[in-house]
Amino acid sequence: MNDSFSLSAYQRACAVETSKSLDGSRLHFQILFVDDDNAKGRIAEGLLARVAEHNDAMFVLFPASATIASSRNAPRDAAAPEDAVKICESLGLCSTRCTMIGTSFDLSYLDEYDLIVAMDEDIRSLILRSLPHADQEYYSPRCRLLSEFLSPEFCKINNAKKETILLNMLDSELFGRVAPLSDSITDRSSNVFFTDQGEAALILASAGLTRFCLDTIDVQFEASFQSLLQANIGRNPRLQADWDLADEQLRRCSAAITGYFSPAQRKTRFEEYLRNLRLQEEEETKNDSIE
Repeated sequence: MNDSFSLSAYQRACAVETSKSLDGSRLHFQILFVDDDNAKGRIAEGLLARVAEHNDAMFVLFPASATIASSRNAPRDAAAPEDAVKICESLGLCSTRCTMIGTSFDLSYLDEYDLIVAMDEDIRSLILRSLPHADQEYYSPRCRLLSEFLSPEFCKINNAKKETILLNMLDSELFGRVAPLSDSITDRSSNVFFTDQGEAALILASAGLTRFCLDTIDVQFEASFQSLLQANIGRNPRLQADWDLADEQLRRCSAAITGYFSPAQRKTRFEEYLRNLRLQEEEETKNDSIE
């Protein structure tokens, strides 16, 4: 094994790659969970819908689920398995989602959904291996494992209190189910969903997936706003001296980008941009004098 390999760095790189492959400008993501038993995917679908609603993201994240019908574990009957329905009921999930007739996964879904979330490594591998080799690299970033969203690096939360932050995204009932076990969920592989911590891991991964998607939208709009500042404010003394005039110019150029931020948030970013610009100018002046 290469001593220089870092799992956290690899996970972080995968997160960045996936985030960049998504288009946050539409302000919503369609997410498809894929299982091989017509059960786990529908549970994950229901959990994500519940967590998203609690975080005011019900119209931002749109989950669905499908089953690889050719799998040896796939049931012949597309009806919701009784055990899965009972689990969904115990978790207080939407009964309509939990009892819907199952859908067979089709490779066309890779284009119809923003993010494909496989329930385990075998499923993800099967999906990607079913593609022409030239397409695998393109679709790989948008075909992830649910267990990856248990990783602090993948969730863009780089501190030891990751579980606490994700716990705060849960409503009181789900929080109570997860809190006693969250510190012990150290297995980041899909195997964790088949242990006695499986339910808690599913809930926590749903919170991680929600956080990842919301952060992706935030990061992309932040970058777009900074580009807007640079293109319009730049070194224009007139706009730099008058926030109201500058804001009018920014909103005229892109109502979609500026509208994502409140007036106060836009002004804060404008002032921070000017501070950085002045520091840059001072540094350039200093370097010129040295030369």
